[in-house]
This record gives sequence, C-alpha cells and structure tokens, in this order.
Amino acid sequence: MDPAQDHTADWRDAAAYARLLDADRSIFAWEWLRRDPGYRAAAWAAFERAEANEAMRPEPWGLHAFENPDLAAPNARPVWRGDVHPYVLTAVAAGPDRSPDAFDPASFRPLVTIVRAGAGHEHLLLSDGLRAIRIDVLAGSLAKGPVQLRYLLTGLASAERPLLTLRRLLALCRTGRFSAALHPVEAKARRLVLMLRANDALASGARQREIAAELLSGEAREARWRVEAPTLRSRVQRLVRSARLMAVGGYTTLLKA
Repeated sequence: MDPAQDHTADWRDAAAYARLLDADRSIFAWEWLRRDPGYRAAAWAAFERAEANEAMRPEPWGLHAFENPDLAAPNARPVWRGDVHPYVLTAVAAGPDRSPDAFDPASFRPLVTIVRAGAGHEHLLLSDGLRAIRIDVLAGSLAKGPVQLRYLLTGLASAERPLLTLRRLLALCRTGRFSAALHPVEAKARRLVLMLRANDALASGARQREIAAELLSGEAREARWRVEAPTLRSRVQRLVRSARLMAVGGYTTLLKA
C-alpha cells in the first residue's frame, strides 16, 4: 500500500467518473479528501503501524475512523463527524424493542457501518456508496438488536438538516430503499465532476490547454485558442482555480451545503 501510488481515474475517461453524477455531496467530499496527500499519509500510517492508531487520529480530517483512501465511490464508507457535517442526526437507543416502532440494523446489513467510540457513543452510517444517512447514537447500543431510537432535535434553523436526515431514515425503513425525492440528484454534480477531473489532470501534469480541450471544448486545440476563444480561456481558468481551492480544504463546504 503506497500512499504515493496513482489512486485516481484517468481524467480523460468520463465514464470513470460517471457514477458520481448520482452521488450526494458527502460522497463528493470524500473524493476530495482521499486525494489529499496529508490524509493519505496519515491513513496508511494508522493502517500499517499498530502503534500509530493511538498517535494518529482521524478527527482532524472530519472522520470518526480512517477510511481506505484508495477506495473510490461507491465502495468507500466514510463516517463524517457531526461537527463538519450538520446533517448528522443524534439519538439514543432504548431496547431491545420488538415493537413495530423498532429500528433493526440487521435489516439493513449491506448498508450498515458502525464506528464505536469513547463514552459509549456509536456512529452509524447507512449508505449504498452514493447516498448516505448518518446517525450518532449517544446512549444505548445498536448491538442489542432492534431498538427504539429516540431522536434529539433542538433549535429551529439548526434542526432543519437533521430533520431531513430523519425523514430520509423513515423513508428507508418504510420502503427499504433510499428515497429519490429526499435524495435528489445533486444539482451541481456535473460541475463537481469537472472540478475533480481538472484536479486529477493537474496532478498528472496536464496544462490548461489540454484540460480545456478535453473537458470544455475542442476549440482549445486550435493554435490561437487563447486569442480566438477568450471565453473558453476564462472558463478553464475558473475551473482550474475552483479545483485548486477544493483540493486545499474547500471540499468541506460540500458537507455543510
């Protein structure tokens, strides 16, 4: 496992990024984080050296546990912290409970990731790799089988995002599927994919002309493209600038949008 190895797709291959067009913003944020050299180094150190598990913690990266940075969507399962991802719903688990009102993690086994932390907290992720529901269980345990979840919602504006998560959870429990209405296709998905491809192009040594020609318009292949296509030049400059900003931490804004 080499943290410096090529871990991205061929930026010229649109099909390699196509699955992200159906991903939510927390998945896009992961795609940026896994490209971060600092995160990659920290994750591999934690995985490869047992003693590093105590010295290197995932919290500075916004996660409850290190996720393999070579795992792209839809195979990765990053468990984001509530302080960086305000869509995390908090609850306590009471049970076991065999009533129709109970939540049974075993019913969603392919979707379930649980990170157990100090103070008895459990961090639940329900995800198919493209859509995600996050719940922090602050008391009780999901390990007891079916439990009754008692949700902790406070405030007015601050309750809106976790309330959406609750609605998504209820829909999943009712139908067994992620709701298309409550998990709509990301409106800026195509732009976000273009930024990722531009970032990967820059990492591979591509110049702006190559990026413009491949991602925006074949006009950039003309000898005098900068003069004859000034709008295209401005577009690729904005794209590259946006990609660079995302790569240095701007992706965290995706978690809060």
